Order: sequence, then structure tokens, then C-alpha cells
Amino acid sequence: MPSVIEKDALIIGGGIAGLWMLNRLRAEGYDVMLLEKNQLGAGQTIASQGMIHGGIKYALTGNLNTASEAIADMPEHWEACLAGTGDVDLRGTNILSKHYYMWPRNSLRSRFNAFLGSKALRGKVTSVDKENYPAFFQTHIKGPLYKLKDIVLDVPSLLNCLSKTHQSNIKLFNRDKWWSVERNAEGEFKSLTMQQDNETYIIKAKQLIISSGEGSKDFLKKLIPEKELPDNMQMQLRPLQMTLVKHTQPHPIHVHCVADQLTATPEVTITTHQCADGSSAWYLGGELAESGAHRTQEEQIQVAQKKISELFPWCDLSNAQWHSFFINRAEAQTKNGKRPETASIHQHKNITLCWPSKLTLAPDLGQQIVNLFQEKNVEPANYNNPDLSNLNFPGIAVPPWDTM
Repeated sequence: MPSVIEKDALIIGGGIAGLWMLNRLRAEGYDVMLLEKNQLGAGQTIASQGMIHGGIKYALTGNLNTASEAIADMPEHWEACLAGTGDVDLRGTNILSKHYYMWPRNSLRSRFNAFLGSKALRGKVTSVDKENYPAFFQTHIKGPLYKLKDIVLDVPSLLNCLSKTHQSNIKLFNRDKWWSVERNAEGEFKSLTMQQDNETYIIKAKQLIISSGEGSKDFLKKLIPEKELPDNMQMQLRPLQMTLVKHTQPHPIHVHCVADQLTATPEVTITTHQCADGSSAWYLGGELAESGAHRTQEEQIQVAQKKISELFPWCDLSNAQWHSFFINRAEAQTKNGKRPETASIHQHKNITLCWPSKLTLAPDLGQQIVNLFQEKNVEPANYNNPDLSNLNFPGIAVPPWDTM
């Protein structure tokens, strides 16, 4: 006979967003189960650069827009969590850098100084004196260099921190085997039935939360006929081509390099990560990654090599290994196709589709879900569920710099 499991909520997707919501809901007393089809963080989360930023990079056009305002307080929120005093305990997460730098081209100097000196940005961005330049930049640039109140986190350790105390509630969902979903007569989610290791499990939940990025589309197709799918549950994909440079440079860098014209995206955004083999890797995003979606991998590497050579002519990367890969950012569909500026939840009866929009906004998404449960008067219940120890924990995804 199948094993029947009852929960207050079932979360589909084990990225940062799903794990953050799991932590918040369980802290509120709800009985929650999370299913992940691969490894925790596989896909968009593990492909992120780990930046927790306050929106300054979205204000490069000279104005604070909705995106920059929406996440202005996020670094402080994350800092509290990293210290163990926030709404989610992230103590044990490896902090790669406690601040981020912004380096504009010389032709931007006067305009950039005026912009960063505006009242709205005071206290969020500071000019760095030459004697305090990071080792990577010392004696090599004339400046200016600015320090942002942003953080860079090691994503695998963050995933581990979010999952370690909830492993009994996080299970591998093998979608390659038979599975189905059922709705009741009112069109509400009723249950998910899956087969794992020749056993059948029926998972019933009051609320279904879908936060599986690009995989949300296939799951929704099985759950809701396309003709019934509400407009607010449509998805868009924003493709990127990320670039990795594995090298032996001694000094890490975490910097936005801003081009000759102020745009909404830095010319290239660089983070540094330690590889399992002892080498270091620069991870390149920003406009380079966005425009790279239309290039072949060979073309992308050539463009990246030229860009890095122009930016850092003092660096010897003759023995570096260059790699690139494509990744889709799955997001809530917008009218103009541009990236959403805020985290959002979209409801259809007792089904909620979630989009954090960016790693930084996972706490905001978590709060929205807690608020939703309170508004809908979802009360925690006590269930007599079977032992699920034979269902596997998905494990943590391996970062791209250790797979290439």
C-alpha cells in the first residue's frame, strides 16, 4: 500500500528561495516538506556569483529605480542572519568578501563622483584612499575606486547552512520515475504521488509552493491545463553565458567594472572563488554575460580574454584556463520582457508560484510567504506521518568552477 504523507505545505524546488521559505515556515510552526529533483541549488542558485547587494549597481544610469530601492536594506538583513540574529540563522556560511568594489573608467570620473555623492547614496558607497586599495589594485590603477556595503557569499556553504537542520524534511524527487499530481473538484492542489525505490508515496498538503526556476513550467503543465493557467503565472527566460577563468593569481577581487557609459548593468562583474584543486577562479558576469547569450562559447571566451586584458594589463594569465557555459534565468513574465525588479508570488487557489528575481531578495520572498499564510489563516496542524528516513536527501550541488 502507498505511504500517505500529510503536510501544511509542500515546496517544489530546493534553490535558495525554496530553502529560505522552508526555514521561515518551519520557524512559524508549520509542517513543511521540500522536494528537489536534482541537488540543492542545481541550476540558477549554484550558477550565481553569491553577491548580496544593496541595489547600487542597478542605479548606474544615475537614478535610484524600483530595483535599487527594493533591495536597499538587504545587505543589513543578510548580515543579521549571518550573525545569527536574523529571521534565518546563517552562522557557518563562508563569507568570501565583506564588501564589494566599483571601478569606473577614467572618462566617467567627474560624473560618477557627482552621482555617488548624491544624498540618496550617502553611507552606502565610499571612496577608497589609494593606500587602502586591495592588493590586486595597488600600484596598478590611478583610481577612483569605490567600496560598496555589499557582501559576497560562498553559495555551497550557504546551501548547506539552510538545509543542515531540515534534512529530514528535504527529499529527493526523482521526476524520471512515474509521478502525478491531483487537484480536487474546486481546482485546488490535493496531492502529489511519486514512486521512489519501488515504493509509492502520496503527499497531501494544504498549500503548494512552486519555486523550481526553469523547472516550474513543466511542473505547472502537469498540474494546471495550459488554457487554465493564469497570466500571472507565465514565465520568461533571460539567457546568460557566464565565463570562468581558473588561474594562480594570489589576490582575490570582487569588483564591478563600469564602462565608459553609465548603463543599468556593469561592463563586467567579477567574483573570486577557491576551487577544490587549490586554484582560484574569477567568475565573470554583468553585461559580458548578458551579451554573451548570443555568442558561441569560443566567441565568448575570446571577448572575455580581450576584456580582461584591457582591464588588467598587469596580470599574467598565459597559463589560465578559460571556460564558459549557458544558464537561463527563469523569471516572472513582464510586459516588456525586462528583468523583474522585485521578488514576487503569484497565486491560483492554494497554489503559489514564487520568483525571488535575484539571490539577494530571498528574505523578502520568505516574508511574503509567511504573510500569505497568515492572511489565508493557514493554521499549523499535527500529523501522524510515516517514517521517511528511506527517502534520500538530495545533497548539495557542485559549483561550476569545480566541474570544468
